[in-house]
Amino acid sequence: MTNVGYPVLLQLTNKKVAIIGGGKIATKKAHNLLPTGATITVIAPTFTEELQQMPVQRITGNYEASHIKDALLIFCCTNDPKVNAQITHDALPHQLVNDCTDKSRSDFFNMATVQKEDHLIAISTHGSNPTRSKEIRRIIERSADF
Repeated sequence: MTNVGYPVLLQLTNKKVAIIGGGKIATKKAHNLLPTGATITVIAPTFTEELQQMPVQRITGNYEASHIKDALLIFCCTNDPKVNAQITHDALPHQLVNDCTDKSRSDFFNMATVQKEDHLIAISTHGSNPTRSKEIRRIIERSADF
């Protein structure tokens, strides 16, 4: 069994993804997106050590609307609700935004997934309880036949 952070339910190869924030949540998002083949840009004043080692583009500085203009997916991962709200405001209608601090401003939610060679199971609580999604994933993973 392989856990995949962002399964190919959405083809992201060579698609631009912007992650605004350089902390633990941004690091997790970037880590989970790496296997998808997306072109990932992370924007933040500072980055975790792990983010500094990842093969992603890093823009050191504060968020500006121009940072997201070409992105298909945008992750708001800052600890500043005003910045996250500004990002969602700046996003264009064709862009999909996930505000990690306010699900009401999100166009999509992340899923816990279990993948085998011939199938994929995705679990979602619509952004309300990611911990519960992970618990359900663990139950499925422990099952001999799913």
